[in-house]
Amino acid sequence: MSGRQTVEASLDIITGILTIQSHDVYALIDPGSTLSYVTPFVAMGFGIESDQLHEPFLVSTLVGESITTARVYRGCVVTIRGRDTAADLIELGMVDFDVIMGMDWLYSCFAKLDYRTRTIRLEFPNEPVI
Repeated sequence: MSGRQTVEASLDIITGILTIQSHDVYALIDPGSTLSYVTPFVAMGFGIESDQLHEPFLVSTLVGESITTARVYRGCVVTIRGRDTAADLIELGMVDFDVIMGMDWLYSCFAKLDYRTRTIRLEFPNEPVI
């Protein structure tokens, strides 16, 4: 089983298609990740420049490796059912997913995750639930 198949078979994660910078991307929604990430290949199509992080840092992967990351794409537009949100996406070399959306983005979207049904509810104040 590949890394992607192992993750998708797990009962405690959610995967799906998100639209980021007008591009459909395959996403892992990972509340166990503090930050959100994007592959360099996908980020090239966003049409925005990355910024150098003040301090590069190591990211531990699902297979136990550590990868140094040093660039971030700030203010990426994440569109869900016609509602725009924003995310800072840190560049990370990965092959199984285009993006990993972590707690930073979930928090900003007032997200509620339902692991049983593998769904996410975005409950922005004074707006219909997405």
